[in-house]
Amino acid sequence: MPPYNSINLHPSSFGPSDLSLHTYDVIFIGSGWPANVGAARVTQAGMKPVIVESELIGGDCPYWACIPSKALLRPGEALQDAKSVPGIAITNGLDADAVFRGRDSWTGDWDDQVLIPSIGGDDADFVRGHGKVVGVKKVRVENTNGESVTLEARQAVVICTGSEPVIPNIPGLADANPWIPRQATSTSQVPKNLVILGAGAVGCEMATIFANLGGKVSLISSTKELLPRTDPEAGALVRQSLVDLGVEMYLSAEVTGVQRKRDGTLEVQLKHGSVIHATEILISTGRRPRVKDIGLEQLGIAVNGSRIPVDESLCVGLESGEWLYAAGDVNGRAMMSHTAKYHARVVVNAIIARKTGAKPTITEWGSLSATADKYAVPQVIFTRPTVASVGLTRQAAKAAGRSFREVTAPLKTEGAELRAIGYKDGWAQWIVDAESGQLLGATFVGDDATDLLHASTVAIVGGLTIARLAHAIPSFPTISEVYLNLIEAAGF
Repeated sequence: MPPYNSINLHPSSFGPSDLSLHTYDVIFIGSGWPANVGAARVTQAGMKPVIVESELIGGDCPYWACIPSKALLRPGEALQDAKSVPGIAITNGLDADAVFRGRDSWTGDWDDQVLIPSIGGDDADFVRGHGKVVGVKKVRVENTNGESVTLEARQAVVICTGSEPVIPNIPGLADANPWIPRQATSTSQVPKNLVILGAGAVGCEMATIFANLGGKVSLISSTKELLPRTDPEAGALVRQSLVDLGVEMYLSAEVTGVQRKRDGTLEVQLKHGSVIHATEILISTGRRPRVKDIGLEQLGIAVNGSRIPVDESLCVGLESGEWLYAAGDVNGRAMMSHTAKYHARVVVNAIIARKTGAKPTITEWGSLSATADKYAVPQVIFTRPTVASVGLTRQAAKAAGRSFREVTAPLKTEGAELRAIGYKDGWAQWIVDAESGQLLGATFVGDDATDLLHASTVAIVGGLTIARLAHAIPSFPTISEVYLNLIEAAGF
């Protein structure tokens, strides 16, 4: 790929003057998953949507986040899979250039013309430029050439501007030209020495990628363990795997300064006096809703990087009526791509329900409520071992004051061992309501654990008890027999 700074983030197509309409049923500000799924559903309902986007149409996911990162992770995973079965001769490691070319094909070489036909259904319009709410159901769009247009919505405006990286206030860091995830997922060079600041999902996945590709990686975190939003058993297993890949760990550590030297290299200073020498530093210390300069101030909504407050239908409460919605990362409820798709369904259902002016009834688990945000949000961290979780962890259950029972078991089954010689035990956990016996949360840590998760997601959404799940028979010999391990550990 070309260097990141040379990618054209503002193509000339779909300019404001290209629009033949200025009034639409629904205006989406941002073109990520909420707009993609939402506009298609708006079209299916017989309404006309327009999608406003300031950069590449499609949002972060296909160009900078989910898709390129998983394309970079998969070759290392496949290589380890091949090494774990007999009869396959492995003579070479990963070809970094070929891995990067494969990633480029998934991003369309950062040309959104490849992706546009699949976004928003058959009847969505697009306009490039910065979208800003300027009145009730009104949005002004201005592109980088200064060309502008004001659009009006008959029904609703949906803000889906996503999120942006949080850059810590560390002396010298901003001047050191640090990487954010965009640079990490779009680079075609493996840094000789990469420092990653932050040990959450992104930091651990990036450490996996660049260690697999032969780079020296140092992972720094202020937390005691990796993946602090999971229970520590998960982080410990991922940490050991990364250490086995050669990643150096600096936990419970604080960076006090960063300096980019004249030769281009970096010095990263830690509080206890150590200095780490690097060629690049990647910041993966979290994200915040992207809310700056989109017109929220005039609506009385705070714009200090905090989330846009919404009700269960994802509608923003305004004196002027129920016409503004916030979907995806920007509402801060559950900042993941699959949740954004879910939000799109809820938002469009709500727009349709309010179209006649009636005030719909919003009930838990109803079609107008994003109830899963509170109880059953799944997440997969594509490290090795994989960490797949849904609902409450032990830490979250304690913080919520829930009375619960924890059930744990090895993830390893005979099916897992058939799939990979030397398959490690892994770790599986259920969080169960102490009174009702209903499943509240599940975590699976182990290779190939991703597709185990949805059964637990369905069980939580369905309010199933462990006693009922004891009748769900997993097939033999498969990794899904981990459910049998958990059922037996629960005493059934």
